[in-house]
Amino acid sequence: MLSEQEPANSGPAYIYVDGGSHGNPGPSAIAYIVKSPDQKTTLAKKAKYIGETTNNVAEYTAILEALKRAHKLGIREVLIRSDADFIVKQLMGLNKIRSPKLLGLFLACQDEIDEFAVFGIEHIPRAENTEADKMVQEAIKAQTKTGTSASKCSFKPDGIIYVAGGSKGSPGHAAAAYVIVTPGDKVLAIYARYLGKRLPNIPEYAAVYLSAKKARSLGLNKVVIRSDNTLVARQLSGEFKVKSEKLKKPYAECVQALSDFEAYTIQSISRAANKITYRMVSETIRDYVRQEAENETSNKKRNPASAVVVQDSELDS
Repeated sequence: MLSEQEPANSGPAYIYVDGGSHGNPGPSAIAYIVKSPDQKTTLAKKAKYIGETTNNVAEYTAILEALKRAHKLGIREVLIRSDADFIVKQLMGLNKIRSPKLLGLFLACQDEIDEFAVFGIEHIPRAENTEADKMVQEAIKAQTKTGTSASKCSFKPDGIIYVAGGSKGSPGHAAAAYVIVTPGDKVLAIYARYLGKRLPNIPEYAAVYLSAKKARSLGLNKVVIRSDNTLVARQLSGEFKVKSEKLKKPYAECVQALSDFEAYTIQSISRAANKITYRMVSETIRDYVRQEAENETSNKKRNPASAVVVQDSELDS
C-alpha cells in the first residue's frame, strides 16, 4: 500500500481541489485530496477554514496548498483537477488576470509548478469533485456553527443591484428585470426584458447575469446583489447546491459573469423590498401578452378566411 513516505512514481498523482465561500467574499474554506496514479489510494487529504475571502482566492489557495503538500510527499508528477473553470483557464494561460491579489496567488502557484517534472491541470464537472466540495462545505459550517447568511457584506460596495425574474407558468411567459443604484440610491441603470417561455428560476438567473454584465460595463467593481428568490440567492452564495440539470448552465454562466467583480455578495430580501423590479417583471410579461393578443386579433380581422380554417383544423384534431 502507498503511504505519504512512499508515493507512486508510475505516473502523475491526481489532486482534486476545491475552494469556496458563503458569500463573495464570505466565510471560506479549502480542500484537497491527493491520490495515487491509479486513484485507488489516498495519499493525503485536508480541509481548512481560511477566514473571509472570495471564491477565486479560496480556489487558488487550495491549489497552492495542494502543490506544497505534493512536494512534501516527494511527488514529481501531478495532475490537478478542479471544477473552477475560470481558475483552470487562468493557470493554463487562457484567461487574463485582472485582480492584483489573484495575480500574487497565480505567481505563487507557478513557482510551485516549476518544481515538478510533469504538471497538468484540467477542469472537471462539479459532480466529479463532490468529495472535495463536501469537505469545503463542512469546514465552513464547522467554523460558523450555523452556517452562513447570504445577507452578510464585509466590504464597501460601489453599487447595489436589485434583480427579479418570473414566469407565468412552468414553462410560461417570462421576464427579467434589474435596477442598479449607488449606495446613495442614485439610479445608474434600469432595465427589463421579455424572455419568451421559460421554467421558474431561470428568469432570476437571467436577471443576475444581465445585471452583472451591465454593472461591469458601468465600471462597478464591488457590488451587492439583492434578490427575493431565496433559492437562487442561496445557490449563488454557495449555501445550496444546484441539483436541477436545467439550472446548472444558467448557474455556471452567472458564476462566470460574477467572477469579473473584485467582490460581490448575494442578499436574499423580501418581495416587498424588491417591489420595483418585481413590478417591472409583471408589467413586461403583461405588456407582451396584451400585444400578442392584439396582434392575433388584428391578423384575424385582416384575413378572416384564415381564421376559419384554423378553427376547423383545431376541431378536426
